[in-house]
Amino acid sequence: MNAEITGILDQIDASKEDLADLMLRLGNTYGPFGHEAATATQVHEWYGENDMESDYVEIVENRACAVGRVKGDGTGRSLIYNAHLDTEASGHDYETLMATSDPNIVGARREGDRIFGHTVQNDHGCMAMQMIAGRAIAASGITLKGDLLLKSAAGETGAAPTDEYRGLAYEGKGFGTSYLVDHGYRADYAVIAETTDFAASWIQCGAAYYKITLRGKNMYTPRLLRGDTLASQPNAIVRAASVVALVEAWAIDFEAARTRETECGMMRPKAQVGAIRGGIPWRPNRSSTYAALYVDVRTLPGESVSSVTEAITKAVTATGLEVEVDLIMYKAGFEASRDDIAPLLGAIQSSHRYVRDADMPDKAEDAVVGMWRDTNVYNRVGIPSLTFGPSRGKAAVQGTGFIELDNFVDGAKIYALTALSICADLEP
Repeated sequence: MNAEITGILDQIDASKEDLADLMLRLGNTYGPFGHEAATATQVHEWYGENDMESDYVEIVENRACAVGRVKGDGTGRSLIYNAHLDTEASGHDYETLMATSDPNIVGARREGDRIFGHTVQNDHGCMAMQMIAGRAIAASGITLKGDLLLKSAAGETGAAPTDEYRGLAYEGKGFGTSYLVDHGYRADYAVIAETTDFAASWIQCGAAYYKITLRGKNMYTPRLLRGDTLASQPNAIVRAASVVALVEAWAIDFEAARTRETECGMMRPKAQVGAIRGGIPWRPNRSSTYAALYVDVRTLPGESVSSVTEAITKAVTATGLEVEVDLIMYKAGFEASRDDIAPLLGAIQSSHRYVRDADMPDKAEDAVVGMWRDTNVYNRVGIPSLTFGPSRGKAAVQGTGFIELDNFVDGAKIYALTALSICADLEP
């Protein structure tokens, strides 16, 4: 093996404690969704501390990205590694409406070679991993042919402005990555640094958010007249309860009808009611004149959102109730062509085989393929992109499980070797 490549891998091995410290540094920086600037500052400062070039890219107040760079000489292919700064919602709304501990305040902790905490699981662990890989390459003295860009982007996770929650503070699903791409931070290929159990996916679902509104009448409890039918029921909350059941039944059928096997794994476009509001909590002596449901629907790449809107509208009006269905956000899913993604996929496969002495998994977990990720931003603009990274442990219930440091050391090595393959035409 090339001695310089050996030196890079050795440096990553020696950086295990630095990797852990960086995960905890980022994971314990309070920078929740909509307020990512604090974490972007930490990332930018870390690059400076390690004599690496980086840009601090402010988008709006409290929201920013950081982009590290290992420059090439302009004669070869370039590569992006892209992790997201945002973790979870925070503050009063989260604590009261979700009635659970704020994961941004809980932060991260270390027990031996395990790191616990949602902030590290999604996505500061992978962010730290790509930063350590980039540092090892930058320190090696190897001249790349194309640039390696290390993006830490705001606003990847799901959100959409609605009701009183207005403005760019509530934009998600590719908000920061789209901003960076639109302002010149581009390359020939992109890898989304997320946890995938070392599988790859270049196919991702789209996401549509709907607001479903029901109206009612204001009636004082002692004077309440319920009516003989659902349509004559004055309370919008009672009407909404029936619509929740309809959406749940529709979502099950929707998923079954659209589930399909892909090259990357099984795609199951799921849907659920994620929020509900109506009435005045401290004045329940009046039937509610208003209730609203907020629904997340995942869509197939290339699927018409108008057909999805028509389908959910038909489902929720089956009761004969007057129901308002509004699409409040839609971000399409995309699939990179197999030919376009092949050089990047091949580089990751060979790097994985070298580092872990085994072939990559053929398929990703269903949930990985069924997610919206920033791959969609890149594949939308013609930059072949896939998502690839280590395991995040048990993640079905937020905050459970842990990440294994050794897996992320392996991940950093795979990222480094992949970057050398793409950006320098060097193989181990």
